[in-house]
Amino acid sequence: MSERGSFVTDYIYCSKCLEVAKTLLLGRGKYLTGVMVPHWSGANGEFMPIIAGKVGALYAGGEIDAFRDEITPLLEREICHPMRIAVLAEQSQEIFEINPK
Repeated sequence: MSERGSFVTDYIYCSKCLEVAKTLLLGRGKYLTGVMVPHWSGANGEFMPIIAGKVGALYAGGEIDAFRDEITPLLEREICHPMRIAVLAEQSQEIFEINPK
């Protein structure tokens, strides 16, 4: 059975870190789909620097493992400021505190 969870980043102030996060988290895939959160004013299609989406896995807890084992290491190598991502899996949840390396 397939597992589905959701994720959301904290507010990303640094434009370089935001671009890195967008590269890794935006898109439409079976196991990872992410979008930018629309700006409350809705003017000109603006977005806030927050990314949210769906993460999927093939086993219970796989959503957490995917972030821990695949996404977090990639972010650590590229970001220049600390970042948090909350992952709400079907069976658990975790807030990842990602620090640049």
